[in-house]
This record gives sequence, C-alpha cells and structure tokens, in this order.
Amino acid sequence: MPKQNSIAITGAGIAGLSLAIRLRQTGHAVQIYEARQQDAASEGAFLTLAPNGINALRAFGLAEHVSSLGIPTTGIEILNAAGRRLALLDEREAQRHAGAPSITLRRSDRLEALRQAASTLGVDLRYGHALVDIDRKADGVTLRFGNGEIAHAQWLAGCDGVWSRRRRLALPTSPEPLYTGLTGTGGFLDCPHVPATGGVLRLMFGESAFFGYIKAKEGPVFWFDSFTLDEETAIGRPDPAALAARTRMQHAGDAAPVRNIAAAVTSVPRAYPVFDMGHLPRWFDDRVVLLGDAAHAVSPHAGQGASMAIEDAVVLAACLAAYGAPGRSFRAYETLRRDRVEHIVRISRRRGAKKQAKGRVALFLRDLLLPLLLPFDAKTTQAVQRYRADLDPLARPAA
Repeated sequence: MPKQNSIAITGAGIAGLSLAIRLRQTGHAVQIYEARQQDAASEGAFLTLAPNGINALRAFGLAEHVSSLGIPTTGIEILNAAGRRLALLDEREAQRHAGAPSITLRRSDRLEALRQAASTLGVDLRYGHALVDIDRKADGVTLRFGNGEIAHAQWLAGCDGVWSRRRRLALPTSPEPLYTGLTGTGGFLDCPHVPATGGVLRLMFGESAFFGYIKAKEGPVFWFDSFTLDEETAIGRPDPAALAARTRMQHAGDAAPVRNIAAAVTSVPRAYPVFDMGHLPRWFDDRVVLLGDAAHAVSPHAGQGASMAIEDAVVLAACLAAYGAPGRSFRAYETLRRDRVEHIVRISRRRGAKKQAKGRVALFLRDLLLPLLLPFDAKTTQAVQRYRADLDPLARPAA
C-alpha cells in the first residue's frame, strides 16, 4: 500500500515519467499508475526533441544519454509534390545559440530511457491500473481503479494524455479536445536504396497528403504521413493493411524518394488522429494538477509536444521545492506555463492548416508564399527553442 504522504501520477508516458524522476530527485515518494499494460504503453513511432526539450532533460541528468539514442536533426527541407525545394532551413547555428541539438528518436527508446531512470530512483510503476474515481479528503486523495485496487496519496498529477480521465474527474466542466482534421501514421523501413538525409528532416507537401522522413547513414528510414480524414473514421482504428494501402496510394504520384518509401509500406499498426486543446480554464484544483497533453495537448506540427511535457515536469517540481504547499505550487506552475504552451498550440494549428490546402489556386499560393514566410516562422521557432527550463524554471518564459 502506497504511503499516505506519497504523490500519485497517472500515466507512464513522457510527462508522467519525467515528473516522477524529478520528484524522486527532490526527495518525494512517487507511484505511477498506467491504465495500459506495459507493451501497449510504448506504442508509437518516433518523435523529435527540440533543443529546449533536450535542455530540460539536463535537470534530470539525461540530456546526453537521450541525445545518443537518436538522429541529430540539423535542418529541415520542404518540397512540393514535384520534388521542387520550397525552402531549406539550416538549424545548426540556432541550435548552438540554444545550447543543445535537436534529436529525432524512437518513442520507445525515449520512454525506456525514462523508465530505467525512474526505476533506478525507486519509482513504483504499476501497469493495468485504470482510474475510475477520485475521492478527496482533507489530507489527500483516494484513488479507485478498475481492477479493484485502492490507493492513497497526498495529491495526484494527471499525466494521462489528451483524453485524460483525471481531467474529466477533477475538472468536469473542462472543454473537450478538438479534432484538427488531420490524422497521422508512421514507422520505420529498411530502404537501402534511399540515400541518407545528412541530418535533414525532409518534408513534402504531396499531391494528397503530407509526408516526412529522415534517415541516418546506417539504419532505417523514419517516416510519417499526415492526411485529412473525417473524425469518425479516424477514431475507429482503421485496419493496418488499409492504412498501408492508403499511404501507398496517397503518394503514388509524388516525386522520388517519397514515392519509393511509401511504396514499400506494407503495414501500419495504427493511425493517430490529431487532437489539440483550446483554452483550459484551470489546470488544477486543491489535490489534482494536470501536465503535458492532459493540460494542453499540442498537435505535432510544431514538434514541441514531448518537449512541453518535460518542461512541465521541471517547472512543477521547482514550484513544489520553492512553495511547498500543493495549492500554491500548482498555481505558480500554471502561471509560469500557460502563456508559453498556448502560444505553441497556436503555432502548431497554423502549421497544420498549411497541410490541408486544397485546389490548384491554394496550392499555387502556398508554394509561392511559403519561401517568403518561412524565415519569419523560423524566428518564432528559434525563440521557443531558446527557453531553458533547466537553468531558471521559476522565471516566466519569454515565449
């Protein structure tokens, strides 16, 4: 039975594991409860940790280890369906100013690194615990799970994603997540005939869908696809073979090597409908606080979802160390984080809208204007990436 003065975390994803590690490092007893079984909890393809995310990991002592697990991502090339370059952003100088690289890595590798760190620190991680109810008491919370178990804690951190059960129980008037109209797939392919990208993430506005890939000198192609799909179909778990056929079809008319990579896709385990959160009036009450996608789901178009979750963990732990009482700490945490994450949600929405352009006129204007607008967009991105949660987590971010 967990100790009464321990802290409970629901969700063993990036936000939950990051918070558990930082809390253990600052002397707290922690239990994590994950609704899924361990094999399902690692699903997903890959992600990119921006420099601000890598720097946030320095607070845990994990920046170098995690960076070694992936592909240093030094730039972005944007192409149209014919293979014509619309823009090439060399991010190496910006990364030097930020003090960290950008790293693309398998989601499973990232989670395993966090799980190992959490285990070493003595974090109690329990799978198959789906929360069904919260009972608040004067000195803590009682958690009731679908498997019949009951646990007690001083307070609860909801790190269970965009469809957070904790948010619905603790803050029942909160708005629901919004479907952005886009769904994503992705994976890894052995494609010896596809040249390495030299650290550049290649993005193509294809004829029917948006495609991205990166490949190291040795190793598979990391690829993703983003396309419009009605919400009912998107959340209905499309068949893996049908998803693969859709990927091949959507890019059959695109320039190589995107066409060739897509043609090699034979199975896609699942699709990921892209939801984000608008303005959530509150992220906490007296005994529950939300982190990561549970508080501020960010669509993947800005490449910041994982980094925001890690920053949340660093800032909340710092607030607890500075202010002690959960209520005061939660309020300070929300105040420090809200403007930054809502700014990034808006950036990501704008970028996602560009992927949904349809019609010859809209596509022509996009190809014409994108090279002109991208330098301004890059400056916005660089400002976001310069934030250092590891150096001064109690300072309000500039962006």
